[in-house]
Amino acid sequence: MPKLGKISKPTIDRFNNKKRLIYVPIFFIPPQLTEIKGNNPFNEYWKEIANNINKLELSLGKIDIIFHEMNTKPAKEGLDIIENLNQNGIDFIKILYNSGSKISDFENEELVTELMDWQRALSSGIMSAKAKKIISKEYTETNSERNKNLLNKISEELNIGSNGILFMREDHGLQFDSDTEIFYVSSNTISKVHDWLEIEIDKLMNPAKSKN
Repeated sequence: MPKLGKISKPTIDRFNNKKRLIYVPIFFIPPQLTEIKGNNPFNEYWKEIANNINKLELSLGKIDIIFHEMNTKPAKEGLDIIENLNQNGIDFIKILYNSGSKISDFENEELVTELMDWQRALSSGIMSAKAKKIISKEYTETNSERNKNLLNKISEELNIGSNGILFMREDHGLQFDSDTEIFYVSSNTISKVHDWLEIEIDKLMNPAKSKN
């Protein structure tokens, strides 16, 4: 997997017979945290992400299609969903969209809602070992089916010689085929993001502790 900063100016010729997919790690955070402005590292994170992707586009060409985790709709309707999901990155994604990048209806809505239901069930404090085992099994099977659906979506919509971009959490677990060249694009500030989220979520979950 080529990583920006570890490859020297990738040329289009090298990847002519490949599907080219740029992967960008994203974070789904509680809405309250998006209101924190003072020490919020996301502006720096997305500024560096945008700069790195712009450099890649100079070598590979413009991005043809946008895949975003949890988005179930195409075009403008999808852009509106993404704005609610990813308030920190939406400005850059809008630039891509307004420059001609198509938005994919990446997720299957039924699979996503089913997976969320199993997640809620698992986190609800199930006491029975048998019930927990059944729910865990259903969650695992639904997640596997979802991942298969996402890979099929990329395979169907991203053509050989085309450029796509995938916005998805780091623990996505997708295994791409050999026809797809993955460009991992991150930021030097990603560790700051992890540290900041850990501190701020702890404050959110334990308000009494944060006052001490």
